Amino acid sequence: MKRQPQPLESSQVGTGDALMDVGESTVRESDTHYTRSRSTTIDDQFEDIRPYRDEELAEKLAELSEDQTLIRTVCTFTIPRLYRTFPAGVQWLWRRILRNRYRNIHNIRDLQELMGKYVGFCIRRTSLGLTTTGLEHLPSDRPCLFISNHRDIVLDSAIVVFILGSQDVPNMQIAIGDNLFESGWEKEIMRLNRGFMVVRSADSRRAQYEALVTTSKYIRHTLEQGESVWISQRQGRSKDGLDKTDPALVKMLLLAYRDEISQISEWLERVYLVPISVSYEIDPCAPLKAMELYTRETTGTYEKDQREDFRSIVQGIKGFKGRVHLAFSEAIKPEEVMQNGDPNVKPLDADEFALRIDASITSGLRAFPTFYEAQRLLAGGTGSQLEKGPVKRAFEKQCQSLEPAARQYLYKQYANQIHDSR
Repeated sequence: MKRQPQPLESSQVGTGDALMDVGESTVRESDTHYTRSRSTTIDDQFEDIRPYRDEELAEKLAELSEDQTLIRTVCTFTIPRLYRTFPAGVQWLWRRILRNRYRNIHNIRDLQELMGKYVGFCIRRTSLGLTTTGLEHLPSDRPCLFISNHRDIVLDSAIVVFILGSQDVPNMQIAIGDNLFESGWEKEIMRLNRGFMVVRSADSRRAQYEALVTTSKYIRHTLEQGESVWISQRQGRSKDGLDKTDPALVKMLLLAYRDEISQISEWLERVYLVPISVSYEIDPCAPLKAMELYTRETTGTYEKDQREDFRSIVQGIKGFKGRVHLAFSEAIKPEEVMQNGDPNVKPLDADEFALRIDASITSGLRAFPTFYEAQRLLAGGTGSQLEKGPVKRAFEKQCQSLEPAARQYLYKQYANQIHDSR
């Protein structure tokens, strides 16, 4: 690859005319859109969440190549039968493979190029092709804040990084929730791949709020350094096929600017916000999502086991996806959300602005035949109207893997994506 790229308490963050009234003040660093200056003091406060740098790469890769948990996980998911028969030998083999692959990696860009090859291989092996629209909207001279819908834990952002790797645009960092990973090696790998940690597992409400302030400041700092940022529109993947931006995300993003702005339009004068829409003809994790919704609806609760998110990551990567489409919307402009000098027009608050982001994301979705087939089945249709081929086989296999009552949630997941899609 050539280029790299929680909910707030309502009492703490206001809406409407008073966007922010919380916490300690921030320091105005520049009146320009962004600056490339670095501050050791600023960097230090992000030490636990920032991506790793080139000078840290060799040490981290050496540690990973000796991490027994990582080695066992790789063996289990790559050659499980052989691993069960010859565990020690397979572990030794994979340790040697990892060392050899790391040997020619000298900086983060090298690692990104290697990961880009894996993503490209995944797309070729597990999909019927990847298409894109809207790349012409991306500037080459300034960073973007990408807000994307969220269907797959890893692939949503990985595909964006893969596509941007061939474009003349600033490098990108990826926001990753620390709650997704139980093992230390998982976080290490994400931080080596330009990921920064969003703390969601704080012990108290105050600690959670402080973590949100730190995340907001880090995103601002990254944009002002000239790097883009990708973040999902909500915590957790969409399970029902509906893409809804959490207003708490908007409030979090504004925290770092709260002493300098009074309206979202002023924030948009500093931040180039580009909504992204990711569409999968077949979601490899659709049955898992349907079972979660069905269980929650019928029992009132749903408890994840410790490795469920990891299994979803693996299933999302390895599973068949049909066609995949990635759409970059035009940046949301300040004049779209401002008063335009009319005192009778109320500026958008966080909830209303979240709906504005939703409009861009849903308008960029690509409607696939599986969505209409699910809508037809949801209405009581029988048989199948999909064309013969891998998509039909994959969709029917997903349906057959669920009992009839749970199957309805699978249908809804696909059918809901028709709304406002193009």
